[in-house]
Amino acid sequence: MSEYYNSKIMSINRLRVNTEGEGITTLVAFWGCKLKCKYCINPQCSEEETYRVSASPRELIQFLSIDDIYFVSTGGGVVFGGGEPLLQDEYILEVCKLIPEKWQIRIETSLNVSWENIEKLIPYIDKWIVDIKDGNPAIYKKYTRIDGKKVYKNMLMLNEAVGKEKIEIRIPRIPEFNNEEDVAKSVEQYKDLGEIEVFDYIVNKGEWQIE
Repeated sequence: MSEYYNSKIMSINRLRVNTEGEGITTLVAFWGCKLKCKYCINPQCSEEETYRVSASPRELIQFLSIDDIYFVSTGGGVVFGGGEPLLQDEYILEVCKLIPEKWQIRIETSLNVSWENIEKLIPYIDKWIVDIKDGNPAIYKKYTRIDGKKVYKNMLMLNEAVGKEKIEIRIPRIPEFNNEEDVAKSVEQYKDLGEIEVFDYIVNKGEWQIE
């Protein structure tokens, strides 16, 4: 492992089947996120004591390559997630430059970053999986504790740059934060910008899961 690449990799999960699109994928999850979501799936991404791996882009590719045959034969590849992977845009860019053409490259993001973080990766990403939380800025801020006004603006620019077919938009029903009417408004707002998936957060005794 390299000492001079602060890649902030939180975990690497191999052999995921049809969880972030077609085929077998490996999820590379990065530490760090600006949002403070009530029902965060990876709260450790904001904890300082969370273990992080530093690896050069070439070292990461060497590790990912052990699953090359699965990626190529199933139409899968690498998924960057987190946390918010776009906070590590420079590192991801260097990794993308080394990824074989036959691998799919996908990214899971809130899109709540500066456009500069997004723009440099556009030539490389095959699928953008965007969790918008809610299209209503007041609901968004109440749930995440962060302003979300740049999300819609970034989505408009991303759609113009890559086209609707490369964008999957995830809209959750969030207990105590939005309702069916709110979700319907979000769907209406984003329906022309990507493929829409509506899903539920199921909260049980302080924990939650996606249904």
